[in-house]
Amino acid sequence: MNLPLPVVLAHARLAMDTVNFSDVEVPASASVAYDAQEQLIGLVDSTLVGWKVGATSPASQAKLGVKAPICGPVFQRTLVESETDIALSNFHHQPGLESEFAFTIEVTIRPGGATMNAKTAREIVSTIHPAIELVCSRFDRNFEVDPALLVADGALHAALVLGPGTDPNKVENLSAHQLRTLVNNEEIAIGKGSEVLGDPYESLAWLCNHLNRRKLTLPAGSIVTTGAVTGLHPTNAGRLLTTHGGVLGSASLNLVG
Repeated sequence: MNLPLPVVLAHARLAMDTVNFSDVEVPASASVAYDAQEQLIGLVDSTLVGWKVGATSPASQAKLGVKAPICGPVFQRTLVESETDIALSNFHHQPGLESEFAFTIEVTIRPGGATMNAKTAREIVSTIHPAIELVCSRFDRNFEVDPALLVADGALHAALVLGPGTDPNKVENLSAHQLRTLVNNEEIAIGKGSEVLGDPYESLAWLCNHLNRRKLTLPAGSIVTTGAVTGLHPTNAGRLLTTHGGVLGSASLNLVG
């Protein structure tokens, strides 16, 4: 008997197995894919600490075959302390590297509230962080599967490294603020917040509106990472990965074999 998709995906995380995409049923719609994702959250033996938003640029949407952002859960087990080592064996594939702006949420946002925009989203942020997100799927073909399966699997989230938190008022215009991506201390890419739906706060607003429609609460203290600023970059063992955010400080990790 075929197991439900969330059970298969939860087992893949626990056992570090890859899932053959041809062995599972593709969710019939985005709504059904998010149903599966929410069931997965209940099966993963780790606390939900926040959310990632992805596909926040035309290039990333084209790569994944979607026309709007997607989101997925961030678990306590996928948070990695900055300046520590993480082994490639923790991932189902060599993960992709993304430099991002992340937020810590100051107040609890419950379903039933007003639709949010960038301005109102900024008001719920306590701190901004430079961040590294490592991304890959649990499927044998990694990114090359139906996007509904990627949503069900948690929107490719694999690990998140946060830099220090900064008062949002110290960065007047986050759209114009730059992040730099470095590998072994050599800059490989640079980008501005405008790469993320025009404004990282728009990404947060999108997530809040999505959770509202799904009747899900965003608790105070949650972490939200908002999407790639400098694109997606391949990784390998023996690399020091860094996201540098100027006055925001930096996040880094050593990817080891």
